[in-house]
Amino acid sequence: MLRLLVLVALVAVAVYAVVRMLNQAPSAPRIRATARRAERSLPPLDTGDLEEPAAIAHGSDKGFGVLRLTPSQLIFAGGSGRVLTIERMDITGVSATSQLPDRVTAKPVLAVTTPDTVRFFAVEDPLTWERRLL
Repeated sequence: MLRLLVLVALVAVAVYAVVRMLNQAPSAPRIRATARRAERSLPPLDTGDLEEPAAIAHGSDKGFGVLRLTPSQLIFAGGSGRVLTIERMDITGVSATSQLPDRVTAKPVLAVTTPDTVRFFAVEDPLTWERRLL
């Protein structure tokens, strides 16, 4: 009986550790490495543009890349070469949140709302991005 209890406790700890690891935000070195590849699919930075390594944290477009803010657009360039563009005029809401549709993240992400969808971006400081977009 004691062996069974020990086994159940070990399995519970292992499951908890795996779930915790999966809910962690992507690691910064991994994001930066992919961002360098993604930058090749974007034109050079203009003087008013801001850019940071990032990841799409939820959805079918999930992956690493670079997030760029221009005076008229929010652009995510993925490491695969895919580019997602959101016109700033179309943005109806911005917030920092840990609540994704399918899970709760350990670190807050940037949620950008448009009339059609909500995109979740894992960035270093989502509150700073929220202020930039408002």
